[in-house]
Amino acid sequence: MHIKINPKLIEKDKLYGTTTVGTKGQIVIPVKAREDLKIIPGDDLLVIGKHGKALGLIKSEDLAGMIEMIMENITEKEWREKIKLKIVKLFGDLNKYKKGKKQ
Repeated sequence: MHIKINPKLIEKDKLYGTTTVGTKGQIVIPVKAREDLKIIPGDDLLVIGKHGKALGLIKSEDLAGMIEMIMENITEKEWREKIKLKIVKLFGDLNKYKKGKKQ
């Protein structure tokens, strides 16, 4: 599978370090990540798994905007449609994730 994606889409990707899972399954998000992403106590985060191997976090209120940005940067119409269907299947109506709306 080859999808052409605008390089600007990944230019701000970062590795913030490592964290350890505690006995209660909790992790600590590194300080620099919390600062850069403006994550504060009480924020609602979605926990997303990828390929059964990777775990990602995103503020619920940022999901719709992030998906819109990704979709704008996928160049092939065929892939945009396939990915759009997958996103709707996974998340449902993205309007519930827009800024200012609570789930």
